[in-house]
Amino acid sequence: MGFVFYDTETTGTDSAFDQILQFAAIRTDPELHELDRFEIRCRLSPHIVPSPGAMRVTKVEAARLFDASLHSHYEMVCRIRAKLLTWSPALFIGYNSLQFDEHLLRQAFYKSLHQPYLTNTNGNSRSDALRMVQAASLFAPGALTFPVGEDGQFVFKLDQLAPLNGFAHDRAHDALADVEATIFLCRTLIEKAPELWSAFMRFSQKAAVADHISSEPIFSLSDFYFGNPYSWPVSTIGCHAENNSEFYVYNLSIDPETLIELSDEDLLYRLSVSPKPVRRLKSNACPIIMPIEDAPFIAAGLQLGIEELTRRAEYLRDREEFRTRLIGMFQSTKAEPTVSPHLERQLYDTFFPKEDEPLMERFHVVPWEQRPAIIAAFKDRRLKKIGQRLIFLERPDLLPDMDRAQYDRAIAARISSGDIETSWLTLPRALADLDELLAEADPTEATFLQEHRMHLAKRMERAELILNAPAITMAAAS
Repeated sequence: MGFVFYDTETTGTDSAFDQILQFAAIRTDPELHELDRFEIRCRLSPHIVPSPGAMRVTKVEAARLFDASLHSHYEMVCRIRAKLLTWSPALFIGYNSLQFDEHLLRQAFYKSLHQPYLTNTNGNSRSDALRMVQAASLFAPGALTFPVGEDGQFVFKLDQLAPLNGFAHDRAHDALADVEATIFLCRTLIEKAPELWSAFMRFSQKAAVADHISSEPIFSLSDFYFGNPYSWPVSTIGCHAENNSEFYVYNLSIDPETLIELSDEDLLYRLSVSPKPVRRLKSNACPIIMPIEDAPFIAAGLQLGIEELTRRAEYLRDREEFRTRLIGMFQSTKAEPTVSPHLERQLYDTFFPKEDEPLMERFHVVPWEQRPAIIAAFKDRRLKKIGQRLIFLERPDLLPDMDRAQYDRAIAARISSGDIETSWLTLPRALADLDELLAEADPTEATFLQEHRMHLAKRMERAELILNAPAITMAAAS
């Protein structure tokens, strides 16, 4: 199986409401020799307001956002998907991709009427170079040189880490350059920490993780929170009844005998405070797990010795009712997921109906004139709304005049809203952010930011003109 390293540059940091502007990927063999590369950009969608801070970091000029020669977002996503399918099956690796880029890519597929889970289905799997780098700081500290922040903690930002280790990263925050930097760091780990690299390759497979944590009575689990490393000796106590990727592990630094006699109320409280006795482990999310003999020195409870840790693990193993109670109590501490009224936040609500899947495939191959009929046939309401939006964005000439006017007004209201509680960025908030940046900008940067401000101000004027025009009375097109 080959590797696909990828990265995105976006309009902001909200994976639901922002969009990809640039996507880049490099396909390699298992030794990380390049086999192929792919890069694509698109123009800004009319219902998206780019974050001034993100544009400042990525240095995307305002004119490029509206360059008509670039692909639309839908056209770009179709090309991304086609390329990635030709490279599959593969191991997909990004830098902080599990927390951001993968969700953004799924959203892009979702909003374009494609199946969203390309990177972890049909033989594909995923990993995250950030997790590898973090693990190296614990298990192979000599493999990389780490920047140190003002708080004394290691800094894992790619634009600082890659140059410090010898990569000429003068185009940081360009998607293709960031992919090259990621591959450079991975090659360094292969050379200087081969055992760690091998472990990550093994545990990029969900089945391998499940097998290890189910067969090993004790193992090491590590993670990072706000840049700080933590590690624990743990033992698996069960699996989620409906999600076979979600396991529960017990922190053996805490004696389970001190919890078994607690009332439900006291146990519930104890599970919610640090150090937490029970933790969730996702077998498909690149967990940092190692044999207990390789646990880092920071692992809580190592001073107890292997005999005591084994005794605690056996105590749990012999008490199924207690394990079940721990899992039930732990699950009750987690908030129930809420259903969002916004289409962008409904991706993970449910899977699409099986009967809609062939319609989704057909949508992209028939002429646009035939696509409204496919949209009408969808059973899933989300797919209907996405399809209607795509018709408006790609072929508005196929819509009645009243429908087009309704969409225009809906977008104008969305982007010009003065409501500071909207989930998405609006023009008034973006203009306010730009004014703050301009107040501190040097002359060169000020010119760049002023161009963005001019474009946003023009969009605001157009939105106000649309909203002040006589309204068309009709049912909402969405």
